[in-house]
Amino acid sequence: MRGLLIGLALALVGPAAWAQTQQQRDWCDSPTATDDQTIDGCTAQIQSGRATTANQAIEYYNRAYAYDNKALYDQALADYNQSIALNPNSADTYHNRGVSYRHKGLYDLAIADFTRAIALKPDYPLAYKNRGLAYENKGFHDPAIADYRAALNLDPNMQAARDGLTRLGATP
Repeated sequence: MRGLLIGLALALVGPAAWAQTQQQRDWCDSPTATDDQTIDGCTAQIQSGRATTANQAIEYYNRAYAYDNKALYDQALADYNQSIALNPNSADTYHNRGVSYRHKGLYDLAIADFTRAIALKPDYPLAYKNRGLAYENKGFHDPAIADYRAALNLDPNMQAARDGLTRLGATP
């Protein structure tokens, strides 16, 4: 009897969980969707429970990015954590979680995430630049200068890294 009740409950809940529209699926992956559309679309995808582990990691990442754009850093961090749990080898996810930590003033956590992103992807100029900014925010000028220079070595046109060096009185 208990099995019958559980089966009936799953049958009633299942279709509602899968009831996302094609538009919501598109919004989750679209670079032109608004942040609210991305959040709505990815939430529908996540709640459907039908995605592969790799796709779930992307859905959480995309929703986290939208939350981050809206300065909803706690929600962004929760989703970046979920994405990392599903795909611990994504340099972009560590990098973006580091950005959220930096926005919250959690510089040590940001530096750790930027360092992890660089370990996964050594030619990641944005991670070097953002780690340099986190070091600068902490008042650690020497490692900030080293990271800004590393960013410029990888991307000589990165004006933000050049600006960081200028703020710290260093030459590129």
